[in-house]
Amino acid sequence: MSNNWPKVFRDPVHNLISFADTPCDRLLLELINTREVQRLRRIKQMGVTELVFPGANHSRFAHSLGVLHTARLFLDQLTRHDGKPLAQEPRAFLLAAALLHDVGHGPFSHAFEMVTGRHHEAYTRAVIHDESTEVHRCLRRFDASMPERLALFFDEDADEGRRAGDLPAYLSRIVSGQLDADRCDYLLRDSHATGTNYGDFDLAWMIEQLRPDPDGRRFYLTRKGLAAVETYLFARYHMYRTVYFHKASRGAEVMLKLLFRRLAELIDAHTSLPGISSGLADAFSGQISLTTYLDFDDHTITEMLKSCTRLGDEVLNRLADGLLNRHLYKALDMTGMPLSAIVRFDERARETLEKQGRDPRYCFVEDSASDTPYEPYRPDAERPAMQIYVEDGEGRVVEISTISEALAQLMKTYTMMRYYVPGAFRDELARLMADTKRGG
Repeated sequence: MSNNWPKVFRDPVHNLISFADTPCDRLLLELINTREVQRLRRIKQMGVTELVFPGANHSRFAHSLGVLHTARLFLDQLTRHDGKPLAQEPRAFLLAAALLHDVGHGPFSHAFEMVTGRHHEAYTRAVIHDESTEVHRCLRRFDASMPERLALFFDEDADEGRRAGDLPAYLSRIVSGQLDADRCDYLLRDSHATGTNYGDFDLAWMIEQLRPDPDGRRFYLTRKGLAAVETYLFARYHMYRTVYFHKASRGAEVMLKLLFRRLAELIDAHTSLPGISSGLADAFSGQISLTTYLDFDDHTITEMLKSCTRLGDEVLNRLADGLLNRHLYKALDMTGMPLSAIVRFDERARETLEKQGRDPRYCFVEDSASDTPYEPYRPDAERPAMQIYVEDGEGRVVEISTISEALAQLMKTYTMMRYYVPGAFRDELARLMADTKRGG
């Protein structure tokens, strides 16, 4: 590594992301240059969303750098007001966690998880813990105990105290919580890339108002930060409604999952699939090494889609061609429709398709998704959400929903319910849906 410091990345969201000649920043740069982190350049942050928003082809690598940068802004602000400078080792621990939080992601965002049967967090832990990875070796050179402690940080089954280790509890929430570096970056980055502006909020002002709680268990915002954090929460709400739950991008993801399902069926039946690599076949069979998994990226799946158009299977050909050339399944929106009517429509539609010799499993697919922009405190939840705290007019630190009237709508769960069908069937099934709504 050359001696020209600082090292600087130019970023479209945060402008300059710089690294100084310190042990912590040297570790971060070494981690950035590992093959496991560089692989994230070849995995899109938003999966198939670029089929709807053409600019949304930014990578998980760019997002990871953005989360690292945002976490550092959080950290510097909070430790400045804490009055207790953080030592290099815990600082490196937290910022490495921010950088590596997505290192275990598979191709095309979360869709690939149905192939392996494992969440990306499990692969993140494996990348950090496995002695064969460059990430592990970098961490171990910095501190022999770092890989084990950092892998534990990403274990959601461990209690909060064990996960944070020696890190003050309020600082660990910089990486994981309802107001964290991950959400701050992806909202701004995804909004910028899609050209929607719905995810914009005043990050600089919000961070400027952060303070550590005197008991060290959490951080909060001063009363001047209330409007900024409300805007942040509304940005999340609007991004889910208009971008993440967009009917066409959800349709493309449905098609990708159906293609994965069909491939798994054919592999289980020992069907010859020329052009499908043995590594991918192993993944669909649930037998895959970490080394093989890390060979997969979006390019792997794109080449697989091309092969699927030549395999002679009608279902695979329709799905692969649709994804490659944007012939997407169409949505039938059932959101808000009474459950009894949905059940009746589901039965009638499947019966209609089966009479026509069509397989409903691949041409009539339910898709539902829900989101709560701000999770209220539910003590009986398996993992109660970490609340956002602000200072009220009398200087007391309180949970934000107790003083924000605007938050009432954001504490409700929004649920979207759709069916996806090939374009050739949509009009026929739309008429059937309308007839069902009328009670026909």
